[in-house]
Amino acid sequence: MQQEKRHQVVIVGGGPVGVALAVELGLRGVTCALVESRTGLQQIPKGQNLTQRTLEHFYFWGVVDEMRAARLMPSGYPIGEVTAYGNLMSEYWHAPPGREIVRPYYFQDNERLPQYRVEEVLRRKMRDGFSTHRCRRTRQLTRQMRASTFAH
Repeated sequence: MQQEKRHQVVIVGGGPVGVALAVELGLRGVTCALVESRTGLQQIPKGQNLTQRTLEHFYFWGVVDEMRAARLMPSGYPIGEVTAYGNLMSEYWHAPPGREIVRPYYFQDNERLPQYRVEEVLRRKMRDGFSTHRCRRTRQLTRQMRASTFAH
């Protein structure tokens, strides 16, 4: 006999926002089901710059050090408002004052890492009790949701 699992929240989409919501709710003791069509991470370097406020959330979730360790750019390279010639690893770049102007108003520095690295760290943080459903089409998701019972 298959046991039904109840969830207080169903999150559709396992990108950085969906996974971050799952982490936040999990830390608050809310049971979640995360529905995502992708099983792996997309190795596309999008969403590179993380603001100070975002890093403050990572701090409270206990993953800020792991996020910083996932950085791809070498330490000391500029991470925002960069003009580069050739590529970001060349010696020819210019970084005008940017985030450091507002630095005194935050207790975390901003960071630069691609979205897939952010997702990777946040997925590891997701707590026990999460159900991840892989669905390719909306109809399949609808059938799975009808077959499941969710708490109100």
